[in-house]
Amino acid sequence: EGHIPPGRYECIVPFFAHDAVHPSAVGHAIAKDLIVHTLALAQQSLCEGEHVTTKDVLPLTTFIADDFRQLNVRSDYLVVKDVARIFSRWDKMEPIPGGAEGFELYADDGLKQRPGWIATNPLGKSKITFSIELPPNDCYVVYVAILRSYKGMGTFSAEVRDYGNDVKRKKPPKKISRIDIDGLWDAPISVWSDIQITKDNDPGCTGYCEVTIQTNPTVKGRDGNKVKLLTLSARRCSTKIKISNN
Repeated sequence: EGHIPPGRYECIVPFFAHDAVHPSAVGHAIAKDLIVHTLALAQQSLCEGEHVTTKDVLPLTTFIADDFRQLNVRSDYLVVKDVARIFSRWDKMEPIPGGAEGFELYADDGLKQRPGWIATNPLGKSKITFSIELPPNDCYVVYVAILRSYKGMGTFSAEVRDYGNDVKRKKPPKKISRIDIDGLWDAPISVWSDIQITKDNDPGCTGYCEVTIQTNPTVKGRDGNKVKLLTLSARRCSTKIKISNN
């Protein structure tokens, strides 16, 4: 009642109960499947002699806020572009026209239920660009969600070009932010992982932005070079920053 921000749409998340906190019957089933799948994979890896010699620890993703405003901002995603319908409103994760080279959208799991933008070229140089359209003169943080796994994954770069209110890109970008990402980790599990590209205290997107993912050649000693993209999202920066119109 009155808690939906202006301009936003109410959505139904099927794996949450009506209180939006506790899992629904669907959510409990998902959790059960994930636990069983993880245990089965760990046992299979052990049987195949692929177990690691050191203890695996999943990376800590918990954010510790300085105040309640930061918690509110960090949970309020203004844009979520997805490869599959999860919410009642679906903003498809589609590249800009002519913006996909070497990436294809398909499901590579056995049940064909987990699609993503996938590149596997061992030489790298696969490239895909997406756009984010938000009101200008505000600071936004951009994320890309990828598949992280313990074998067959590659490395890539993620670049955000900020055009601010220059939607038609008549001028060079105001700022370019770039990070390097590795889809491989030691934990014997394959999971969705959100990667923050731009920073809260350094405006990397202030309106219209383009996000480019480019793969690298296969890392020596690895048995694959897969990069799988799942979502592109953005929220407001949690720190108050004055934005220049220049």
